[in-house]
Amino acid sequence: MQNYCKHIYLYLLLVIGIGSLISCGGSPTPSTTEGEQPLARVYDVYLYPEDIEGVGSGVPPKDSIYQVKMHIEKWINDQLLVRTAKQNINKKNDYIERRVRDFRTSLILEYYEQNLIGERLDSVVTAAQISDYYTKNKEQYQSGIDWIRCHFVKIKREVEGIDEVRKLFKSESGMDFERVKLFCAEHKDKTVYVLDEDKWIKLDNVRRQVPENMISTRYIDGDRILDRSDDNHQYLLKIFEFKGKDDALPLSQVQEQISRIILHQRSAKLLRDIRKELYLKGKKEANFEIY
Repeated sequence: MQNYCKHIYLYLLLVIGIGSLISCGGSPTPSTTEGEQPLARVYDVYLYPEDIEGVGSGVPPKDSIYQVKMHIEKWINDQLLVRTAKQNINKKNDYIERRVRDFRTSLILEYYEQNLIGERLDSVVTAAQISDYYTKNKEQYQSGIDWIRCHFVKIKREVEGIDEVRKLFKSESGMDFERVKLFCAEHKDKTVYVLDEDKWIKLDNVRRQVPENMISTRYIDGDRILDRSDDNHQYLLKIFEFKGKDDALPLSQVQEQISRIILHQRSAKLLRDIRKELYLKGKKEANFEIY
């Protein structure tokens, strides 16, 4: 960091020195900004070291100097182009001035509104609020995809202990279920598994892991456990809940999106209320008139 600062400092001294020579040649003497010498000048506009703060940081000294040099040259070209543009634009045409005023107004309002939102907005969205929004707007979340909550295990036939896993998978004991998870973790390079029953996954993702037509309707709609095998793998599947193409997406898949929507609605309402409050106050105090 010290070497970077040293190299940049030396380069700035060089630029300032060149600028001083130019000034001695008849250029206007600039007024300094808090004692700073300018780095460059285009007519009566000056570039100071504070204007390029951060340029060239985080790279080797040689590259830093190059970036500073290129930044200064770009600034000079921009200023020359701006001056030429001003000279060639019809002075009677106030289009640009209107655009600048409008942009400045929009920028001020945006900055102020974001500060207000940061200060006043209740940013806590509860699970109950998300669930309530989801219940009232389910029709918006139809995905055309089948979803399931399930336990699924696919094991290569070469792995020892498959018969034991089959028994454990069908057991209602929590301890046996933990043993299934341990087995899968120990043989993760030879198994594919989903053992989080609260997680919704696409049914097609499971279908791609098994032979065609193995997952029939009786396994989707009923409470049956699929226990099938072929020459290469053992397949175990238990479906806890199914949502069809015409059903709403599972809440877990859209809760973050819903949370953002709720916060956006709160922000919009907050800004509407503030604008209304200011309007009524201004009207009461006769701070504006409509002619």
